[in-house]
Amino acid sequence: MNARAPLAALLLVLATATLATADSSSYKFYFYNKKNAGDKRGNLIASEFDKQDILNAGYDPALPTKVLIHGYLNDDTSAAVQIPKNAYFKADPSVNVIALNWDIKNLPIYGMWVTKVAGAGQRLADLVDFMVENELLKLDQLHIVGHSLGAHVAAIAGERLTSGRVARITGLDPARPFINFKTLDGRLSKDDADLVDVIHTNAGGLATAQPVGHVDFYPNGGEVQPGCEWDLSGACSHGRSYQLMAESIVDPKAFQAWKCEDNWDAVHLRCTNS
Repeated sequence: MNARAPLAALLLVLATATLATADSSSYKFYFYNKKNAGDKRGNLIASEFDKQDILNAGYDPALPTKVLIHGYLNDDTSAAVQIPKNAYFKADPSVNVIALNWDIKNLPIYGMWVTKVAGAGQRLADLVDFMVENELLKLDQLHIVGHSLGAHVAAIAGERLTSGRVARITGLDPARPFINFKTLDGRLSKDDADLVDVIHTNAGGLATAQPVGHVDFYPNGGEVQPGCEWDLSGACSHGRSYQLMAESIVDPKAFQAWKCEDNWDAVHLRCTNS
């Protein structure tokens, strides 16, 4: 018998117990507009969704909406959310930005975070459905961006919406460990939005190398990013995904890309501009 099996079973029991006691207050949404764009934490949207409360937070139904989702060991104040958020307001302040905080306080066990992905995705779907039903949001103006495990949170939200289909989901180096890529359920795929685009920066390490969107980008081959060569954990390259995303928001012409026949060619830099 695998000596790790009892430990794995214990972690699963603990994770299930954690989820069983979780409620809507476990998932917090923070709102930003041009007036509070410089704040690290936005205006809290009450867990009991209320149309007037959302409007009072500064939300403008006439503007496009971006939802930003962090990954493992992060929260809404982390760089994975703050860097893209700042880029959006630098590029065009006429935008709504909502940050989802789904962190598990004092529980650094990765497996527990994986088990919470579905709940976080469902809660985001609940918010989006509420906003659509109350004429606060049009789905063709919605863009959800998720880093690492947050990419799969975005996917589940897209899967579980009852009000329609999300216009766009961007996966920033979607997490690989403990995620079943043999099925479309519970992980990012091109079925989750009208457009799913993905940036791979630590492919095969902390993130998947598999193309999962309509368009998948593999900067510098997608595995190890410049300046991250000595980081064996992969965290440095993993974080470059949201940095590159932010740069592309501010300057849409910042990067040149070539079409590849498959992800093997992309990872091995075998693509041409012909």
